[in-house]
Amino acid sequence: MATFKIALEDKAAFLNRMEKAGVALDTDQAVDNKLEGYFEVIVDDPKQLEAVQTILKQSPKINTINEMETQKKKLTKSELKEMVRQELVAVLAEKKKAKGEDKKEKMDEALSPEMMSAIEGLGGFAALAGTAFGIVKLGVAQAKKEIVAKLKAKGEEVPDDKTLEKLATTAFKGAMDRATGAGMGANTPR
Repeated sequence: MATFKIALEDKAAFLNRMEKAGVALDTDQAVDNKLEGYFEVIVDDPKQLEAVQTILKQSPKINTINEMETQKKKLTKSELKEMVRQELVAVLAEKKKAKGEDKKEKMDEALSPEMMSAIEGLGGFAALAGTAFGIVKLGVAQAKKEIVAKLKAKGEEVPDDKTLEKLATTAFKGAMDRATGAGMGANTPR
């Protein structure tokens, strides 16, 4: 199956040439698009296709806008889903990229050179903060192990992970407060 888009003003010339060639077109094979200024000829028959191509080659004055080869293919539900998914992923990625570029432009406009140099100077502080964060995570993990061991030794049930995380965080925070003499834990007995 092939679809040809031909300028509307050349419709009469094209149909006359088809008639002279002895190839008939049904009324549903030629569809006008008056808003866009063209008409489409949809050809299924190989004899019609050959005649159309011959006429268009012999008549360069007939303005062919474009020719589209289309194949009828029935899509399975999964193929259709995959096509839609790929289109959605592409659209979302494009939106995300546009949003990211927009944010970057706004940040670049907002940051003065003085502010940029101050931010670059914070690299050492960021490394120190990262180290402290790592120490806290290790301390909480150790507190979890100790809490589980104590509960098992008493024969009590070990709580779920979320509750255990809260208990370990509170215990570690108290230990840190006592060690540094800060916060509410500074006055708690050991």
